[in-house]
Amino acid sequence: MNRLHAALPTVAKKYVWNVKYALLGYPHFVAPDDIMHYLSARLSKISTIVDLGCGRGSLLKALREKGWEGNYCGVDISKRAIDDGRKVGDQRSSWVASDFESFRSPFRWDVVAMVESLCYVKLGELPAFLRRTIGMLNPEGTLVFRLHDLEKHREYVDLTLSLYPGTEKVAQNLFCVPGSARAAESIIRGTQGTR
Repeated sequence: MNRLHAALPTVAKKYVWNVKYALLGYPHFVAPDDIMHYLSARLSKISTIVDLGCGRGSLLKALREKGWEGNYCGVDISKRAIDDGRKVGDQRSSWVASDFESFRSPFRWDVVAMVESLCYVKLGELPAFLRRTIGMLNPEGTLVFRLHDLEKHREYVDLTLSLYPGTEKVAQNLFCVPGSARAAESIIRGTQGTR
Protein backbone atom coordinates (compact mmCIF):
# COMPACT_ATOMS: atom_id res chain seq x y z
CA MET A 1 0.00 0.00 0.00
CA ASN A 2 2.84 2.43 0.75
CA ARG A 3 4.23 1.99 -2.76
CA LEU A 4 0.83 2.93 -4.09
CA HIS A 5 0.77 5.99 -1.84
CA ALA A 6 4.31 6.92 -2.92
CA ALA A 7 3.33 6.69 -6.57
CA LEU A 8 0.26 8.91 -6.22
CA PRO A 9 0.42 12.52 -7.37
CA THR A 10 0.59 15.06 -4.54
CA VAL A 11 -3.03 16.15 -4.90
CA ALA A 12 -4.20 12.55 -4.50
CA LYS A 13 -1.92 12.03 -1.48
CA LYS A 14 -3.40 15.13 0.19
CA TYR A 15 -6.89 13.84 -0.43
CA VAL A 16 -6.13 10.36 0.94
CA TRP A 17 -4.50 11.67 4.11
CA ASN A 18 -7.15 14.32 4.75
CA VAL A 19 -9.82 11.60 4.47
CA LYS A 20 -7.88 9.42 6.91
CA TYR A 21 -7.66 12.22 9.46
CA ALA A 22 -11.07 13.86 8.97
CA LEU A 23 -13.56 11.17 8.10
CA LEU A 24 -11.99 8.03 9.47
CA GLY A 25 -10.81 9.55 12.72
CA TYR A 26 -7.24 8.48 12.03
CA PRO A 27 -5.85 7.79 15.50
CA HIS A 28 -3.60 9.94 17.63
CA PHE A 29 -0.48 7.82 17.67
CA VAL A 30 2.06 7.70 20.45
CA ALA A 31 5.69 8.25 19.46
CA PRO A 32 7.47 4.86 19.28
CA ASP A 33 9.63 3.97 22.27
CA ASP A 34 12.77 3.36 20.22
CA ILE A 35 12.90 6.85 18.70
CA MET A 36 12.01 8.41 22.06
CA HIS A 37 14.79 6.51 23.79
CA TYR A 38 17.28 7.41 21.07
CA LEU A 39 16.41 11.12 20.92
CA SER A 40 16.02 11.55 24.69
CA ALA A 41 19.54 10.23 25.19
CA ARG A 42 21.05 12.57 22.59
CA LEU A 43 19.11 15.81 22.39
CA SER A 44 20.18 18.83 24.32
CA LYS A 45 17.33 20.89 25.75
CA ILE A 46 17.71 23.38 22.89
CA SER A 47 18.23 21.02 19.95
CA THR A 48 15.97 21.72 16.98
CA ILE A 49 13.83 19.18 15.13
CA VAL A 50 11.91 19.08 11.88
CA ASP A 51 9.49 16.15 11.79
CA LEU A 52 8.63 15.10 8.22
CA GLY A 53 5.32 13.24 8.19
CA CYS A 54 4.49 14.50 11.69
CA GLY A 55 0.78 13.65 11.71
CA ARG A 56 -0.78 15.32 14.74
CA GLY A 57 2.58 15.84 16.45
CA SER A 58 2.97 12.77 18.66
CA LEU A 59 6.77 13.14 18.59
CA LEU A 60 6.53 16.74 19.81
CA LYS A 61 4.14 15.82 22.62
CA ALA A 62 6.33 12.95 23.80
CA LEU A 63 9.53 15.04 23.70
CA ARG A 64 7.88 17.88 25.67
CA GLU A 65 6.84 15.33 28.30
CA LYS A 66 10.52 14.37 28.58
CA GLY A 67 11.50 18.01 29.17
CA TRP A 68 12.84 18.91 25.73
CA GLU A 69 12.50 22.68 25.10
CA GLY A 70 13.86 23.15 21.58
CA ASN A 71 12.19 24.47 18.43
CA TYR A 72 10.09 22.04 16.44
CA CYS A 73 8.65 22.15 12.93
CA GLY A 74 6.03 19.59 11.99
CA VAL A 75 5.44 18.92 8.28
CA ASP A 76 2.58 16.78 7.03
CA ILE A 77 0.65 16.53 3.79
CA SER A 78 -2.66 16.56 5.68
CA LYS A 79 -3.93 20.03 6.53
CA ARG A 80 -6.32 18.36 8.97
CA ALA A 81 -3.43 16.74 10.86
CA ILE A 82 -1.52 20.05 10.90
CA ASP A 83 -4.59 21.91 12.21
CA ASP A 84 -4.91 19.31 14.98
CA GLY A 85 -1.21 19.68 15.82
CA ARG A 86 -1.55 23.46 16.09
CA LYS A 87 -4.28 23.02 18.69
CA VAL A 88 -1.62 21.89 21.15
CA GLY A 89 -0.67 25.58 21.40
CA ASP A 90 3.06 24.96 21.76
CA GLN A 91 4.88 28.30 21.47
CA ARG A 92 8.12 26.79 20.17
CA SER A 93 6.53 24.86 17.35
CA SER A 94 5.60 25.67 13.78
CA TRP A 95 3.42 23.60 11.50
CA VAL A 96 3.52 23.32 7.70
CA ALA A 97 0.92 21.60 5.52
CA SER A 98 3.09 20.28 2.68
CA ASP A 99 4.22 17.09 1.09
CA PHE A 100 7.67 16.58 2.52
CA GLU A 101 9.22 15.88 -0.88
CA SER A 102 8.76 19.52 -1.86
CA PHE A 103 9.22 21.02 1.62
CA ARG A 104 12.19 23.37 1.90
CA SER A 105 13.33 24.99 5.11
CA PRO A 106 15.24 28.25 5.34
CA PHE A 107 16.67 26.99 8.65
CA ARG A 108 19.23 24.35 9.58
CA TRP A 109 18.13 21.67 12.03
CA ASP A 110 19.84 19.39 14.52
CA VAL A 111 17.49 16.52 13.72
CA VAL A 112 15.28 15.61 10.80
CA ALA A 113 12.92 12.88 12.03
CA MET A 114 10.89 10.61 9.78
CA VAL A 115 8.76 8.20 11.78
CA GLU A 116 7.11 5.69 9.43
CA SER A 117 7.20 8.20 6.57
CA LEU A 118 10.33 7.57 4.48
CA CYS A 119 8.50 4.81 2.61
CA TYR A 120 6.07 7.40 1.18
CA VAL A 121 8.83 8.87 -0.99
CA LYS A 122 8.99 7.36 -4.47
CA LEU A 123 11.95 4.99 -4.46
CA GLY A 124 13.40 6.56 -7.63
CA GLU A 125 13.29 9.99 -5.97
CA LEU A 126 14.86 8.81 -2.72
CA PRO A 127 18.49 9.80 -3.55
CA ALA A 128 17.56 13.40 -4.39
CA PHE A 129 15.16 13.58 -1.46
CA LEU A 130 17.79 12.36 1.02
CA ARG A 131 20.37 14.79 -0.37
CA ARG A 132 17.96 17.73 0.09
CA THR A 133 16.88 16.52 3.51
CA ILE A 134 20.41 16.06 4.79
CA GLY A 135 21.13 19.53 3.38
CA MET A 136 18.67 20.90 5.97
CA LEU A 137 20.90 19.68 8.80
CA ASN A 138 23.41 21.56 10.90
CA PRO A 139 26.96 20.20 10.41
CA GLU A 140 26.59 17.93 13.45
CA GLY A 141 22.95 17.08 12.73
CA THR A 142 21.37 13.77 11.91
CA LEU A 143 18.49 12.28 9.97
CA VAL A 144 16.65 9.67 12.04
CA PHE A 145 14.16 7.43 10.31
CA ARG A 146 12.03 4.58 11.53
CA LEU A 147 10.31 1.91 9.46
CA HIS A 148 7.94 -0.50 11.22
CA ASP A 149 8.43 -3.31 8.70
CA LEU A 150 12.02 -3.60 7.49
CA GLU A 151 11.36 -6.50 5.15
CA LYS A 152 8.47 -4.71 3.46
CA HIS A 153 10.64 -1.61 3.02
CA ARG A 154 14.00 -3.36 2.45
CA GLU A 155 14.64 -1.41 -0.78
CA TYR A 156 14.49 1.89 1.13
CA VAL A 157 16.93 0.65 3.75
CA ASP A 158 19.32 -0.87 1.19
CA LEU A 159 19.30 2.23 -1.01
CA THR A 160 19.89 4.52 1.97
CA LEU A 161 22.77 2.32 3.17
CA SER A 162 24.34 2.32 -0.30
CA LEU A 163 24.06 6.11 -0.61
CA TYR A 164 25.16 6.83 2.97
CA PRO A 165 27.45 4.03 4.20
CA GLY A 166 27.79 5.82 7.55
CA THR A 167 24.14 5.08 8.29
CA GLU A 168 23.79 3.25 11.58
CA LYS A 169 21.05 0.88 12.63
CA VAL A 170 20.58 2.13 16.18
CA ALA A 171 17.57 0.01 17.15
CA GLN A 172 15.59 -2.81 15.54
CA ASN A 173 13.62 -0.49 13.25
CA LEU A 174 15.52 2.78 13.70
CA PHE A 175 18.32 4.25 11.57
CA CYS A 176 20.55 7.30 11.90
CA VAL A 177 22.11 9.05 8.87
CA PRO A 178 24.74 11.52 10.06
CA GLY A 179 24.81 14.88 8.28
CA SER A 180 28.61 14.90 8.35
CA ALA A 181 31.44 12.50 9.10
CA ARG A 182 31.83 14.02 12.57
CA ALA A 183 28.14 13.53 13.36
CA ALA A 184 28.63 9.78 13.70
CA GLU A 185 30.72 10.45 16.80
CA SER A 186 28.95 13.38 18.43
CA ILE A 187 25.46 13.10 17.09
CA ILE A 188 23.44 16.05 18.36
CA ARG A 189 24.84 17.07 21.71
CA GLY A 190 24.84 20.74 22.37
CA THR A 191 24.22 22.07 18.88
CA GLN A 192 21.60 24.68 18.29
CA GLY A 193 19.65 25.31 15.11
CA THR A 194 20.02 28.64 13.40
CA ARG A 195 16.54 30.10 13.57
